[in-house]
Amino acid sequence: MQEEVISCCHDHPTAAHFGVNRMWLKVRTVCYWSNMKKSIHDYIRSCEKCAKFNIRRTAPPGHLHPIEYPQGPLELISMDFWGPTPQYSTNGNKYVLIITDYYTKYVIACPLPNNTATSTAKSFVEQFVFKFGIPRRLVTDQGVHFNNELMQNLTMLLGTNHIQTSAYHPQSNGLVERFNATFHPQLSKLYNAELNDWDDNLAPVIYAYNTGEHSTTGYSPFQLMFGRYPILPINHTPATFKFNRPSDYWMKLIKCMNVYRQVASKKILVHQQQSKQRFDKNREDPQYEINYLVFYKVPGHRPKLEERFSGPYTIINKQHPSYTIQNNHSLTSKRVHVSDLKLVYQRHI
Repeated sequence: MQEEVISCCHDHPTAAHFGVNRMWLKVRTVCYWSNMKKSIHDYIRSCEKCAKFNIRRTAPPGHLHPIEYPQGPLELISMDFWGPTPQYSTNGNKYVLIITDYYTKYVIACPLPNNTATSTAKSFVEQFVFKFGIPRRLVTDQGVHFNNELMQNLTMLLGTNHIQTSAYHPQSNGLVERFNATFHPQLSKLYNAELNDWDDNLAPVIYAYNTGEHSTTGYSPFQLMFGRYPILPINHTPATFKFNRPSDYWMKLIKCMNVYRQVASKKILVHQQQSKQRFDKNREDPQYEINYLVFYKVPGHRPKLEERFSGPYTIINKQHPSYTIQNNHSLTSKRVHVSDLKLVYQRHI
């Protein structure tokens, strides 16, 4: 009887799937039973239509889990693509592969005509590995240009641990996302009228970024990478040291790098802790188990009348805050972040 009353006051077109308080006020005018409001709450929480279509009024769940920070330059790098541009440049390029060193924030930008797996791997080897050496860890998203057999074999050959972030969760690789937000408007200011010379201005923009002080470390990426101040066009007589032997320069460089790293490491740690506190504030951090049923947030833009969450899916692997979910109909699977999941509640009335 209780379920029929609640169903009539929630599921019927004249009830329109409104929330707990509105429904409780309506039901209590005609009947009452013990723990009625809890029954209504549980019923609505288990309503599949409400779960799929309702707007989330709170911050998405999931605390920030920063990637283990490196102890020095070139240990951990990230790669991401910027583009495509509306049209090809006069040099035939449409994308930029952006490689960022996590510790120094030093950026390498490679203009490319496409973002295929072959172009990505070739640029990574030629523009980074051959110039700076092999990184211990590489962070990318799950784009097909990174998530493919060629990159898998290449990183295995190099001995690099390839870490792939959760789908549609840019916070997992926040360093790249923040740089892209800075890089795009600066490059945009230097376009010509035809918007086809952007790659001619790419190197100067990256140079300006690398030689400017970074707010997190207190040093420029150039200083932390090379252990000295860059010689800029504004320098009349560059400040430098005189050395009689190369070994003297090496000892001075080691001392400077140690000072830079000690100061930068402390600032990076403080910044990481502050960022985590801000991000985690007012957010829940649910932990789901294998075989739980969940709804998955529909990615990207969608028409207004389409569902916000799809599913249900079954969790088949757990590496919190990432989960592998399986479509119960097609049996296809994907790795997603906990912030894009919503638990399916069973109805017990």
